[in-house]
Amino acid sequence: MVGLSSSAPRFDRIVSLIFVILIGLALIFLIDGNPNTLRIVLGGDLPTITLSWFLLASLTVITSAGADLLARAHPQLHNRRLPVINLGFTHLEVAPSFWVLPSFAVIGSFAFFRLFSNTLQGVAFALALGAAGSSLCMVLVAQHYAFDRNPTVSQRAQLVLQAVSYLLAFGVFSAVAYARYRTLYSATLIGTTALLLAYALLSYTPRASVFTLAVLVGLTLAEATWAINYWATSFLFAGTLLLVSFYLAVSLLQQQAAGKLERRLIIEYGLLGGGLFAAIVFMTLMR
Repeated sequence: MVGLSSSAPRFDRIVSLIFVILIGLALIFLIDGNPNTLRIVLGGDLPTITLSWFLLASLTVITSAGADLLARAHPQLHNRRLPVINLGFTHLEVAPSFWVLPSFAVIGSFAFFRLFSNTLQGVAFALALGAAGSSLCMVLVAQHYAFDRNPTVSQRAQLVLQAVSYLLAFGVFSAVAYARYRTLYSATLIGTTALLLAYALLSYTPRASVFTLAVLVGLTLAEATWAINYWATSFLFAGTLLLVSFYLAVSLLQQQAAGKLERRLIIEYGLLGGGLFAAIVFMTLMR
């Protein structure tokens, strides 16, 4: 892939960013395991906020900033019109579609493997760091090649991004389902996650109203969450159902935006979704 590209990724910057993020994640795991850490109890049925939330938010900002700098250094992005933030004294170009997947590589890895910290203990800690580091590396490299002038290289990179995004979506969906928040909170979290991930994936689709389509995906997943919350199933099954819904919604919109949506594809996606849904229901009833 490197030999076919117009330019190679800045692996020195990628490795440095990953190193900083892994140190931060390790610190968060250590703090999160301390029962005496700072906790903010909001009362009622609102979730308890811990110091880990603020540290994870800080890591997300660092990851987004690093991914933005790496993306805007790509020669192909110099010819694209990027959103501009007006700071009054200066105008700053940003690439928000490149923030999402790197950020969720950190959030999804931490949120999912944290669920197993009591049972797996140190193994869960190692798995979280390994998943965060590997997924962040794959995303940053694939985002570089996604705009390559060689269509073969670009398509392969986009396939990698899709595969990683679906894994990250499953991690976040499962973590929210595990928490058993009220539908108002869980639907908001899952809908927002689906919106952001869909925005990142659909940004590579030509002739697409990206944000509008991403909002549709987010609303679809939020409504699916409302229905699943009435079903007494495990968080892994709930995460799988939400992942199937997310995959079908994004895939259909990608095909439609690219002008390739045909009756045959609709039937195939319908059979795939229906078959997976039936299999999950069957396994749930057999438990």
